[in-house]
Amino acid sequence: MLKNFISIEGVANVSEFPTLTTLDRYNQFEVEEQVTIPAEKPEMEQIVSVMVEASIKNYYAIATPTGLKVIIEGELKQKITYVANEPTQSIHSAMFITGFCNFIDIPLNLPTGQNVLNLLQTLGITLDDVISAPPNIIIEDFSISQIDTRKAKKCAILFAWVRVNALLATYLPA
Repeated sequence: MLKNFISIEGVANVSEFPTLTTLDRYNQFEVEEQVTIPAEKPEMEQIVSVMVEASIKNYYAIATPTGLKVIIEGELKQKITYVANEPTQSIHSAMFITGFCNFIDIPLNLPTGQNVLNLLQTLGITLDDVISAPPNIIIEDFSISQIDTRKAKKCAILFAWVRVNALLATYLPA
């Protein structure tokens, strides 16, 4: 992908988008920050490219008053390649790793008088069993702009999804 004359690798192609079912729940969120080129590296004249990758490092489910949430903790790795602001205009790169924490909401239509943990116990499952596979994540969009010779502002739009245990299907809102 080419955006503002900057090559960006790692954004999902439409062919990589998931085909969601009635058992899938998702969340879209942004990771926005300002990064600074380390002092030991030369200043930037112009950003040439960015390689970006998102990954989930940890996840777990929690009970809430209205259902469940799957907490996801992950990181966004970015390698920024740039032309140095010097007569030789040599090419340099800097790596940045940004952590994130977000969640995927799983609302449930709880039977009258039951809370989430009672429902799970009735179904014979625990919080560890509410999802049928680990969560997934893709990068929907990424943008970066140079602020000055040392700083850049970037924004990643992420899409995370998870498949809910089929035993909960009748309690999921339409």
